[in-house]
Amino acid sequence: MRSVSFAGMHRLLSAIAEIKTGLTAKEINNLVLSQKITLTPGNPHPAPTTLYHYRNTLLRLQLLKRINGRLQANVADPTVRALLRSPVPSNHDQLLSASARERFADLVLRNEQCRSLFFDLFMPRKTDVLSASVFRQEGVSVKWWHVNSPDGKNQVILQNKTTFRTTSCVSHVSKNAVMYGLRYWARDELQLIDEFCAPSGGTIIMFPVGPLSVSSETYDAAVGDTIRSMLSLRVSDDWTVFSTHDLIVHCCEAKHRPIEVLFGALDWLLKEWPHHVGAIPTSPTLATLDARATSREEMALRRYYRRGRGPYISHIRVHKDVTIAPMEDRDHV
Repeated sequence: MRSVSFAGMHRLLSAIAEIKTGLTAKEINNLVLSQKITLTPGNPHPAPTTLYHYRNTLLRLQLLKRINGRLQANVADPTVRALLRSPVPSNHDQLLSASARERFADLVLRNEQCRSLFFDLFMPRKTDVLSASVFRQEGVSVKWWHVNSPDGKNQVILQNKTTFRTTSCVSHVSKNAVMYGLRYWARDELQLIDEFCAPSGGTIIMFPVGPLSVSSETYDAAVGDTIRSMLSLRVSDDWTVFSTHDLIVHCCEAKHRPIEVLFGALDWLLKEWPHHVGAIPTSPTLATLDARATSREEMALRRYYRRGRGPYISHIRVHKDVTIAPMEDRDHV
């Protein structure tokens, strides 16, 4: 499994589906070049290896089928048909529509190899059928970290936080397929999971999330619920100080909400209660003190709230007088 753009795959699948008789691999390559179909961001002229990986991924996920040496869209599959009815991203758009994202997620989650290598580890019990909705609702957190084996080889350990089921990625191939392939698909492309770095020890927590809806009403409702979750955690003193890490644990990981929703809640609180909510910054140097690589620095900074080019916020002070109106008493957050 490779790091691929699902928006690029959607564009490619849609173009292939227009040719009812199917195409050879060479004809698909020519189609991409002649129609200037963008597969990966910033690369208008994909290399033959890139074209191969996109075709191969579409085949492995059964979005394409091979008939007499020609590749056709697998329109016999109702999920593929539903995906083809979803809006196709424009050539410079890397965002999938909500409907396309869920259909792609369903296809990934029914692939046996994707499940066995990564997604089954999130489930608290064995299940024969796994869809995007089931994964989002029933999945539990998985943590991962790096260790060095006795022979000096670096490996990645992944462990279900509930069942303690554990697996590992030892070879370079497996680490690429799982950590830079499937994990990337789940987090960045399909928005099935979010993740954050624990304050110490270098452990990363991945957890299933509900979809980050583009609907303003649905997003506002999620932000409002998150604010209420946060306010319910206040102590009896005039001021309560929360670390952003603890808020992620209680308001995101426990509730299956994307971290971006929590940051939206902090946006609202700081705007609506500027004299009753305070942001306490930290220095990026201190926040990434244990990081040994740029990628690990970026991961460590994910647990801090930040907007634009502002400072990284490690703690939030909230006064006891802060309130939020019930949903039925207001139009939006």
